[in-house]
Amino acid sequence: MSTALPAASVSAAATTSSYVALPTAQRLVDTRSSRALAAGGSLSVNVTGAAPLPPSGTAVAAVLNLTVVGPAGAGYWTVWPHTSARPDASNLNIDELLSLAGGAVPNLVTVPVGGDGVVDVFASAGGHVIVDLLGYYTPAEEATAGRFQPLAAPRVLDTRGVATFGGGETRAFTVPGAAGASAVAVNLTAVTSKSGYWQVYPQGGVVPTTSNLNSPWGGNALAANQAIVPVDANGGITIFSESGGDLIVDLVGTYTGSDATPATEGLFVPMASPTRVVDTRVAALNPLGGTTRAQPGWRFEVPVATIPALGASSISAVVLNATTADTITTGYISVGTAGAVDPATKPSTSTMNIARPAQTLANHAIVPVSARGFSMFTEAGGNLIADLAGYFIGGAAPAQFGPPSNAASPACTTPSVGFPNSPVGPIVFGSSKRSVADLQNRLATLGFWNAGADGSYGLTTVQAVMAFQKWKGLPSTTVVDNATAIALNTQTCRPAAGRSSGTLLEVDKGKQIAYVIQNGQMKYIFNVSTGNGRSYDEEDQKSAGARVIGIAITPTGTFRTYRESDVARYEGDLGSLYRPKFVVGGVAVHGAPRVPNYPASHGCIRVVNPVMDLIWGQNLLPLGSTVWIHD
Repeated sequence: MSTALPAASVSAAATTSSYVALPTAQRLVDTRSSRALAAGGSLSVNVTGAAPLPPSGTAVAAVLNLTVVGPAGAGYWTVWPHTSARPDASNLNIDELLSLAGGAVPNLVTVPVGGDGVVDVFASAGGHVIVDLLGYYTPAEEATAGRFQPLAAPRVLDTRGVATFGGGETRAFTVPGAAGASAVAVNLTAVTSKSGYWQVYPQGGVVPTTSNLNSPWGGNALAANQAIVPVDANGGITIFSESGGDLIVDLVGTYTGSDATPATEGLFVPMASPTRVVDTRVAALNPLGGTTRAQPGWRFEVPVATIPALGASSISAVVLNATTADTITTGYISVGTAGAVDPATKPSTSTMNIARPAQTLANHAIVPVSARGFSMFTEAGGNLIADLAGYFIGGAAPAQFGPPSNAASPACTTPSVGFPNSPVGPIVFGSSKRSVADLQNRLATLGFWNAGADGSYGLTTVQAVMAFQKWKGLPSTTVVDNATAIALNTQTCRPAAGRSSGTLLEVDKGKQIAYVIQNGQMKYIFNVSTGNGRSYDEEDQKSAGARVIGIAITPTGTFRTYRESDVARYEGDLGSLYRPKFVVGGVAVHGAPRVPNYPASHGCIRVVNPVMDLIWGQNLLPLGSTVWIHD
């Protein structure tokens, strides 16, 4: 799908420029030695000045590595030129679980620079931040060195199963095709569960005091960040891993060296300020149309030649900050050249990796374009955002394949509920009330009754989660982990009961859940506990000295309620029952203070007390009602 985007409020600057890589990356700011930014706070950073910084007046854009160090508030960070108003764009995102987990979250930033040589950093929710300067773009009408030459993002290194890094290991690597280049643009992905940092710098160069990548955060085993790295004459770089693990390197392109022929192709044109050009949450910026969100496996194209803010047709690559939000499941996001990949297949390289649903994640992306522009693919589904920092002039690559077509979700045989507007993520201690409310709403939408979206992980929410897990065949832990969250987000059809006609209560002993069916439609699903199948010999609670002997079996068959008692303590032979409705013999549907995730009763059908109150309050099981019990 390819749709022209509307005009943006910020235009590209008229200046063309070439890239100058600093021999050694320089740390400009580290608030850990001073004071963290407050929520809504900002700081100003000089990116030009005395050596080793670029001289004043020589930089039209800076390439920074921005690292937020937790604990930090859940929110976004924006970097922009001090001479402009803060844009509607972001560079890095800390979501709820990242804020709780702490750690370090990096992202490369290409930011325009005004005449004062200052950029501002804004934190919507506060935290510590590190700002490192890797290089800068300097004005040039033509240039030898520093012109970008795009590639098709080939994977040049993948140590998985071949040569895993040890902790503290330094390794030399020669980037294929980079001999004679001044620098390479690479996407780095660390595959490890060990917390630590990675450094990439030129062979023979000074070991920097900065890092390019931090991994993992919040239990994420895949962490990505783009880097622009100087290389030696042979295209050599040095890679250091603090804690070890595997590393994937995808080559995006090279920057010409000093021996190249002077030319204009590959010069960089920065935007006056970062500019949002894609946002699937906003109809005017959504290539899918309206407020359609991408489903898992969808891909769309963005024709850059028709973006009015660029005002240019000779574009070989764009520089973006790509963000994904409201992810539905796990998987990777790939921002690439439109038409470079067969639409029937998935891209073979990734821009970022989603570790859990409902995640918000960003990554810098230098993207070669075709005549149709660039594409955005999401294996995880959800919203996609692109903020434009600038473009490289030159000829666009040909599109080898036709445009993508996105298949809708399979049709439902039961009522469709679609994907959630606010996807459910894992719920841990400290999760916000909003996150719990999203869970409660999703459970209710699917039919798993709970007392309402109050944001409290209370009894009825616990029971609804347990019922959903039993229905899906997941471990019934009552904890919303990754697997449970994904199942909640990707279940787009309401569950089907065993009977599609009539009004009845269906009790599924095999799954230990019950369905309320009204006129053939499933209304509610409850967690239940039925007979445990064991023999019992217990004191009769109504007759002193008498014994009650039997086997704890809940009978199967179709029955009708024949007796009920609307009292909080109905005294039966084996104990008190809460507001029971009797089904057959002494077997009743009744309330209990808690219901476990296994068969535990003497034969009755237990639900928690609030469910029994619902049954009475909505008259779901009047006398004479059908109750179907099956294995």
